[in-house]
Amino acid sequence: MLKLYDLSINAVKNPAYVPCKDLYVGWKLDSDNRGVLQTAYTAAIVKAGCDTPVWSGEGTTKSIHIPVETTLESCTDYILTVTVTDNLGETATATLHFATALNPEDWQGKWIKPKKHIEGWAPYLRTKFEAKAGIKEAKLYVCGLGCAEYYINGHKISEDMIDPPISNYEREVFYRVYDVTAYLSEKNAFAALLGEGWYSQSRVWGSHGMKFGDVCLLAQMDIIYEDGSKQTVVTDTETWKYKYSPIVLNNLYGGETYDTRLETPDFADYDGDEEEWGCVVEDTTPRGELKLCMMPPVRVIRTLPAVSVKQASGKDDGAWIVDFGENVAGIVEIHIPNSPRGAQVTLRFAETTNPDGTLDFRSIGSFATQCIQQDIYIARGDAHGETWRPRFTYHAFRYMEITGYHDLRAYGSNPELNIGVCHVMSTDLTQVGSFKSACADLDHLQKVMMSTFRSNYHGIPEDCPGREKCGWLGDAQVVCNTGIMNYDMEASYSKYIHDIRTEDEVYGVWQMIAPGKRGCGEASPLWGCANVIMPYWMYRYYGNDGIVRSHWDQMEKWMAHEIADAEKASGDYVITRGLGDWCPPLGNSHPRRIPITESSTAMFYETACLMDELSKELDLPTSLDYADLAAKIKESFNRHFWIPELHRYSTWGSCGVALKTNLYPDGEYDALVAALIQLMAEDDY
Repeated sequence: MLKLYDLSINAVKNPAYVPCKDLYVGWKLDSDNRGVLQTAYTAAIVKAGCDTPVWSGEGTTKSIHIPVETTLESCTDYILTVTVTDNLGETATATLHFATALNPEDWQGKWIKPKKHIEGWAPYLRTKFEAKAGIKEAKLYVCGLGCAEYYINGHKISEDMIDPPISNYEREVFYRVYDVTAYLSEKNAFAALLGEGWYSQSRVWGSHGMKFGDVCLLAQMDIIYEDGSKQTVVTDTETWKYKYSPIVLNNLYGGETYDTRLETPDFADYDGDEEEWGCVVEDTTPRGELKLCMMPPVRVIRTLPAVSVKQASGKDDGAWIVDFGENVAGIVEIHIPNSPRGAQVTLRFAETTNPDGTLDFRSIGSFATQCIQQDIYIARGDAHGETWRPRFTYHAFRYMEITGYHDLRAYGSNPELNIGVCHVMSTDLTQVGSFKSACADLDHLQKVMMSTFRSNYHGIPEDCPGREKCGWLGDAQVVCNTGIMNYDMEASYSKYIHDIRTEDEVYGVWQMIAPGKRGCGEASPLWGCANVIMPYWMYRYYGNDGIVRSHWDQMEKWMAHEIADAEKASGDYVITRGLGDWCPPLGNSHPRRIPITESSTAMFYETACLMDELSKELDLPTSLDYADLAAKIKESFNRHFWIPELHRYSTWGSCGVALKTNLYPDGEYDALVAALIQLMAEDDY
């Protein structure tokens, strides 16, 4: 029996909401029979309640990345129906219900912000409205920059964290859609709590950080009634108010400070007091196109209890070190007993400890960020104890130092293990691959690698979750296929590849980092090659030819850039610039490191080979013959770097890269392998 499943739109299975244009669909097949192949398909999209398709398509064997060549109406329910036939004559049909979001021109609200901006202090923004009986559905389209939590009638509507993901805000800004029907009543209050996030990060990397603008909000709530009427609530400067929250300082790098003495418990209640609330103003900061975010948000993906609590120095010094047993990215929820009102509990974080038991802050980069990852909680003095966790930051750590701990029930007592719970945070990726072997060490290595991958994905593939939290292109491309083999990365990597493109559009040349203001200069060969390598792997693993076609101009532009680099440097096909084999085990100054000229030129060759593969396989228009380019690079590489009398290159790495990419001279494979083994032996392995 033939089965059809996993219908997807833009690489997302069962999407509740999709954009109105640039859509593509796909599906998977299963069968009880063997040797089954799809031989034909028909697909159609109809508006809910109608019979006439607004789009239809048919074909033979293709089942992924089939373009929907029309623009759908916004805020409309649709049904996708696909029927396939296999080579045994069996058919299967499946349907997918979805709704479209807003087109950019459909937004009715204004960007708003507090009239008085206070750097780092998180504000509440709120409006009140009444609704009539008979609500059929209510959808909230919303973007809080830098990041936000949303509340209706006192209820937080989502567990998404530090969302929306970072982008090049000059080019595009992402928003989410939430079904809020269940939260509405006759009298309603809608509130947002705004954190700095990436957009308004003001504290690290310079006097203004990587700041694009002040925290701000754009929202539109469409309420549909059973009688067919519609009510729209939007952000404006007439009905919205603001007040500063107890989060008196928040920063993605530095941490968060929460002062309970400034709490407004009824900030999201209809009957909440508005005496101290001020007027908002319109925010006219230029921004790019509003786009629906299709990649998953950041959420808490697991929790870790503390495994030990020790005095930092082994003495009564008022500082305790809490060990959570793993190096992760996230936050800690603290459970403090009865403390005096105004007591300040300070939490500091690090990945390792010094020999004396205190925190070692070096690996989390305090030398670079000029701050230590630190959260501060100022207690309200509840007799039954208090629980708190930060909202708008995350840390890289295994160890937490806690100072300012009080327990009025047992003065002078030490914290217990339940003093804190670690909430591990990551983009909420779906695991699709796994690895299991008979070797415990290999299985543990796989676990460590996957934990590392998740710790380094918070809307973008990061280099590290403590010091930089940046989307370095080199880090992203080198781990790309690892990510794909273990997680559903198609929507997330599609977004990041587009980030690389918009970074180039903003700066006029590819930067080492994408997206954001901290570009760190023009991308060098092993970093900028992400332009080619990431679309290549998206096609190889997912069959996503669309992402190659849509970015082919960028890929060709990158190759032309590298050709110009080589001509400028050598007048040949050798590239001399780059960061090279970055941070190898023995350090960048060690003589066994691949020379920069060799690593840059070898990557030039590899990308030329990949471009040749893609151009021929997908019949893409090309500005030059990539097979010929690869041959010229190979000839030049070996003319400059091959050591004929030794049948090898200068380093282990150069030999290994050549073997992996077929860059070695013709007929020299066996000799190169033997020479590499001899070289390794001479270096005592």
